[in-house]
Amino acid sequence: MKRLDMDCLAAISFEIRWSSPEALHREHFMARKANMWRDIFPAGMKEVLMGQPAGGESIISYQPGQAVPPRSRQDVLSTRTQNFMPREFLGRKVEPARGRFYPRGMLAGAGFFSTDMRPCRITSLDERELWVDCAHPLSDCNVEIKARVEDLAAKECETGGRMNHWMEEILGSGPGMQARAGDAPTEFAHDHGFERNDSTDDARFYSSPRFIDHIDARAREFLAGEYARELQPDMKVLDLMSSVTSHLPQDMQLQVTGLGMNPEEMQANPVLDSHVIQDLNLYQELPFNDESHDAVLCSLSVEYLTSPWAIAREVARVLRPGGIFMVGFSNRWFPPKVVRLWQELHEFERCGFVLDLLLQTGSFKDLESISIRNWWRPDDDPHIAQTRVSDPVYVVKGRRV
Repeated sequence: MKRLDMDCLAAISFEIRWSSPEALHREHFMARKANMWRDIFPAGMKEVLMGQPAGGESIISYQPGQAVPPRSRQDVLSTRTQNFMPREFLGRKVEPARGRFYPRGMLAGAGFFSTDMRPCRITSLDERELWVDCAHPLSDCNVEIKARVEDLAAKECETGGRMNHWMEEILGSGPGMQARAGDAPTEFAHDHGFERNDSTDDARFYSSPRFIDHIDARAREFLAGEYARELQPDMKVLDLMSSVTSHLPQDMQLQVTGLGMNPEEMQANPVLDSHVIQDLNLYQELPFNDESHDAVLCSLSVEYLTSPWAIAREVARVLRPGGIFMVGFSNRWFPPKVVRLWQELHEFERCGFVLDLLLQTGSFKDLESISIRNWWRPDDDPHIAQTRVSDPVYVVKGRRV
């Protein structure tokens, strides 16, 4: 049996678990071509992986500052608010907000180069002064890492190439940004945050059916798998902002109602038992009784809501106690109808935004965020020529109290 050694190239899936005061978090990442001789792994990880066969796995827990750079006294600084150098995005200036992340180059007056794209977080501000945290978002967190050897291949003659620092690849690209900065909510809402490029009647935009998949087949499989973790046979499920695909597990007997904009799409959806036409940007009240559903799903659509907090409150109303609300999304959307705020946010800040929707209702517990990134795109996918990487999948979920 082939085992992992220095002469191998390995596919290794990582699952990183950490927690914030408001939620649990799981980050899944595929190291698709790990070079055991060249690449950098967190302390102790390479040693426990060596000798493992395909399917072998190991779990190591790390204290704050071990898996990611530790916090230092220089990471927290204060500067004058006027040192924030706003840049234009989608035709408007980006203004500072508490809890949000920005490139350090936007604080050029505080000693950073204007080209510095490393993230920093504004932890507090007023008209005169703002405080910034430049530490890694996970620097204060305990982190558990499970590594599983998925596949092994012999390495060709070593003549150079890229060296991967896998924790920088996985944890240096956003994980941690979902969490709040302290106890206060992040200031997501702003005056123009829910404007869209196309503000005309949504009914006109969605009048023609679109029989398309919004994410690739592997990403759809992952999304359905996350939903399957919480669903049970015979549950009464509301598929919010539904279309031709509900991303539900195929072998589960569910009672599914779709609520969406296009009747032809929902009529073609094989899992829907019934459907309702409603524009949630015009009418936020859901046409269902209190505590009438076991689960509510919103797949690949939350980015189009102009009154998302109102919709979250309505979801809480129609869920039974103990019912689950799950929101899945990726990094693809219809540009005319996506709200401005969604485009401003880092992908992991979007997880924080959706968590905030649930938190602000005061009606959800057991909150969790999940990210799944860097898997292979299926070979028969129409976009394989543009990228061999599968679409990322993010899920935020909470249980009705």
